[in-house]
Amino acid sequence: MRTARLLLPVLALACLTAQAQTSASPSATTLTEVRLGDSFIPLTGPWKFTPGDSPQASPQASPQPNGTPLWASPAFDDAAWTDMDLHSNPGATDNFYGNTGYIKGWSRRGFPLLSGFAWYRLRIHLAPSSELLWLKMPVHNDDSYQLFANGQYLGEFGQFTPTGVFNYRSRPLSFQLPAPDEHGDILLAVRFYMEPFVLLTGSTGDSGGMRQTPLLGTQSQIQSIREQEFNGRTLRSVDSVFVIFLVLIAAAGAFWIWLLDRPRTTYLWLTLALVLTATHLALLLSSFFSDVLTQGSNLALLQVFTTLSLVCWILFWRRWFLLTQQRWLDILLAIVVATSAVTGIVFALSTHISVSVDLFALELRAAYNMVLGVMLFVALLQGARKDRIDALLAFPPIILLTISLFSVELLAWFHISTSFFPFGVKVTVADVALTLLVLVVGALVARHFVASQVSQRLERHTIDQDLEQARELQQRVLIPEPITSSLFAVETAYVPARTVGGDFFQVVPYADGSLLIVVGDVSGKGMAAAMLVAVLVGAVRTRAEETSDPAAVLRTLNDRLLGRAGDHFATCIAAHLRPGGAMLIANAGHLPPYRNGVATDLPGSMPLGIVPGAEYDTHALQLSPADLLTFVTDGVPEARNATGALLGFDRLAELSSLPPDAIARAAIAYGQDDDITIVSVRLRAAAVETSAALEALRA
Repeated sequence: MRTARLLLPVLALACLTAQAQTSASPSATTLTEVRLGDSFIPLTGPWKFTPGDSPQASPQASPQPNGTPLWASPAFDDAAWTDMDLHSNPGATDNFYGNTGYIKGWSRRGFPLLSGFAWYRLRIHLAPSSELLWLKMPVHNDDSYQLFANGQYLGEFGQFTPTGVFNYRSRPLSFQLPAPDEHGDILLAVRFYMEPFVLLTGSTGDSGGMRQTPLLGTQSQIQSIREQEFNGRTLRSVDSVFVIFLVLIAAAGAFWIWLLDRPRTTYLWLTLALVLTATHLALLLSSFFSDVLTQGSNLALLQVFTTLSLVCWILFWRRWFLLTQQRWLDILLAIVVATSAVTGIVFALSTHISVSVDLFALELRAAYNMVLGVMLFVALLQGARKDRIDALLAFPPIILLTISLFSVELLAWFHISTSFFPFGVKVTVADVALTLLVLVVGALVARHFVASQVSQRLERHTIDQDLEQARELQQRVLIPEPITSSLFAVETAYVPARTVGGDFFQVVPYADGSLLIVVGDVSGKGMAAAMLVAVLVGAVRTRAEETSDPAAVLRTLNDRLLGRAGDHFATCIAAHLRPGGAMLIANAGHLPPYRNGVATDLPGSMPLGIVPGAEYDTHALQLSPADLLTFVTDGVPEARNATGALLGFDRLAELSSLPPDAIARAAIAYGQDDDITIVSVRLRAAAVETSAALEALRA
């Protein structure tokens, strides 16, 4: 077997005696023991370990800025250092990352308060070989490290600078080892740095140094193991990616609902809460695959996004349950957000200072989460008084979400894990809480939407019934009884643009055979205009019993409209037509009538409801036998087709000689845009001659 042949020279310590070890190197570093034939070798040690940092050797001996560390030299005697065995218990798993081969950190191995620098050393013995070996460092470390072999710098994870160390989330790295020295030995030295806050927030509660056993093997074997670890980390991230997409889809839906009803901010706060929550998850996930943010900066940003998302959730639930706005609550939330942001910045800048400073920052973070969690529960409890079903449905995911806020504290202080790894996929309490929360909020929105639709349908049905009754009433009020007269032929057409309209007309016959014709148009459409129409029609009927003078009728309508119309006004024309063809007519800003297809020449005047005490001039006209007089509202010339073109007055002049029903059909076919009213009066020729003869006899 090729692998066995390659590893056969490695560390054949079963044949070496203590005396041979001493002769091979002046150092007391123990040699590793391996079993021949393994495909790769776990370097369990025991390793030599010591806290603190090494003095530096000559700068010329190494490319390192501060020179080669003395503790990386093979000649250094580490006999006084502590032995540290890196064997893992069978089945031991990291509760945060889900990695197998879990090893307790140095904080559980006799150095409970150690943070900052510490060193590991291990000497391995190799017989002559034509192929160099590779070392795979653990996928989980606390936190950053530099690797040396026989005093030679091989590489690092993190960034070691003269001003400090920048740490990132652990990930697997491998390094090619140099050729052994003349004795066949390689002295491995690992310089570790752990940030103080990791002692308090360690992912497994026992932080420090290497959390798995380093592996020694050929390049292909080590690369294969690295790929497996990377694939495992990707698999464990599947649930988080799913939750992020689920939350973002829900955020898009909430934003769409808010766009439909912008004055209501409920769904705007829901959108912000979901977006901030998804950003928090994405930020946490990205830290496992990139070095964009340091470990401290990442945690600080996570806290800021946690605070902002919780504030948005609180505001959403308060608006969902229609809870009254409280000034002190808004001020408290603003203070929490501001102080949380400041604490996050201080925490990001203080990760190299001391455990006490970090502990204070973490205690503040826990306090913020506690305050916001309580406020979230208070919102649900208050909301339960208004809608118990909604509050009960929201209660389970809110409880889980609150528990997830303290996942670090539960693990570090009480060794309670909030992460699970079914089938290699990492599932956290936060993931479950957010999934349930999205589903619950979706169900509540659907429930309210259905209830709203049912309510709106019932309300719309009631409104439709009221409008239909109003339409029938308006038709009875507006359209007069058929007028049978030997003097005049009267025809009418009325087509509102909506169920009820703002046009009005009245044809009032008198005992002497004369007619009072009133046609008008209230500005606007719909119910408001229709109510003003009812006022004006009533006023016309009342005033017509007292006088047939058109100007007097218009003055009465103007007085009646003033103070009642709001922003509305009305145009109106009134005409008194006598049996002999004599006509008195007064106009208040309305279209003049058409006489045999030609618009009557009338001066303009002020519409009704604008100027108090307005006066309206009366004009006398004499109609000839068989003349056709057509009154219209502006709904006919302002009919608009699909291209936006108006029917216009020229076309109206052509249509004015047709019966009212035909004019109305033509305007509707062109494109009705407003109420349409048409009243036509034709003098009967024989009646005019008879009336003239009677007038002559009286004379």
